[in-house]
Amino acid sequence: MDVMELRALCKEITRETRVAFDTMVGITSHIHDDRYEVFAVDSVTGTPQAGEIFGLNGVYCREVCKTKRTIALTEINGVPGLCLHPLYKFIPCEVYISSPIMVDGSVWGTLNFTSMVTRDNPFSAEGIRYNEAQAAKIAAAIAQTVF
Repeated sequence: MDVMELRALCKEITRETRVAFDTMVGITSHIHDDRYEVFAVDSVTGTPQAGEIFGLNGVYCREVCKTKRTIALTEINGVPGLCLHPLYKFIPCEVYISSPIMVDGSVWGTLNFTSMVTRDNPFSAEGIRYNEAQAAKIAAAIAQTVF
């Protein structure tokens, strides 16, 4: 698999999962050198764009990268710490789920979904497992990709 095929697969997985979760934005990110790159995206808002790069400390996924665990929230404004996240004042997301994409024991990136509208129900254990399985599919494809 080459990088273009990997990007197409990530976009497809991101779109399918964003629709399943009924969120506004879905992103497959690549995290390297404390930089968060939007590798693939599916967004009803038109932002962000694939290829955009942000500092890792300025994105919600920094916690997923740090803990190497899925984080799933349905009301960020009510969660201590995250409503104080520097990004919240610019992008006040109320729904957030993100799973690490693990390659060779390291976080390659994240598969994450956000919405600025609150969600009636928290993410179920099944929903969290689904996102983790999708992230694992991406990790398996990365392992077969020539960069």
